[in-house]
Amino acid sequence: MVEVIDFFETIEGMEVEMDEKSVRFLYTHPRLGYSCVFFITPKSQVPNIQRLSPQYLEVNFHLRLPILSPNYFVKHVIQLIKKVCDRFNFFVLSEMFEDVLSYNAERIFKVFEMVKRAYIEKYPNEANNYVFIKDEKLSGILRYIDEKDALQSYYDDLDTLLPKYYFIKDEQEQSYIATEWKEHDTIVFPPFLDYVLFHQTDGVIKVISYVEFVEKFKKQLLDVPGFLQDTKVIPKKHSKSINKKTKKMKWTPITKSFTKQSLNIFMDL
Repeated sequence: MVEVIDFFETIEGMEVEMDEKSVRFLYTHPRLGYSCVFFITPKSQVPNIQRLSPQYLEVNFHLRLPILSPNYFVKHVIQLIKKVCDRFNFFVLSEMFEDVLSYNAERIFKVFEMVKRAYIEKYPNEANNYVFIKDEKLSGILRYIDEKDALQSYYDDLDTLLPKYYFIKDEQEQSYIATEWKEHDTIVFPPFLDYVLFHQTDGVIKVISYVEFVEKFKKQLLDVPGFLQDTKVIPKKHSKSINKKTKKMKWTPITKSFTKQSLNIFMDL
């Protein structure tokens, strides 16, 4: 038990709780905020345990993961499961399996996807609490947030900033993805943007369609090497010119009124 606790305490974002009922390893992703819990209990929590091969009757370690979790986070948790299995020679069991199986990331994720889709179909009212977007889009957004600090260290020497996302909605409850750009800054534009909020030094904030912006400056903007497609960066040599033109240009007016949303409102299928 001590060895297991020591192992989990080395993982960033992990907290340990324990009482007579269980030992709980509470994991919160340090940059995304999604969470899950690993449990060690005195007795097995597996229903109909007699159906399993007798060599696996010591089944008192399990994971509780919210079904409505983004796929990016689930794949991250599956990698945590791999570390646990490798370290303690554990095997994997799901109610969807006939018996205990060796670790296989693809198989675990496919089972999760099946359960997630079935849950959404069975409980549509709960699904109505989310804005559903494509897996590729949400995973790309989460990867940018997750890796932003590491990518920032790459661009520090170039005096280039990585801005955060703004999740917003209009009067019709339509959701959009935006980012902030302050005049004179040289920045990276995150993937899957709808709008750029350009903060001028005179206090004016221009809401600019990202598609329109990229079309105007596509010859000057560069792709971020080795990162997600549609992630663009302003080259240092063009920064002054692009800033100046962005300020002077008459962009297509955006007449919508926006309010902020939380990242947690988005879910993938």
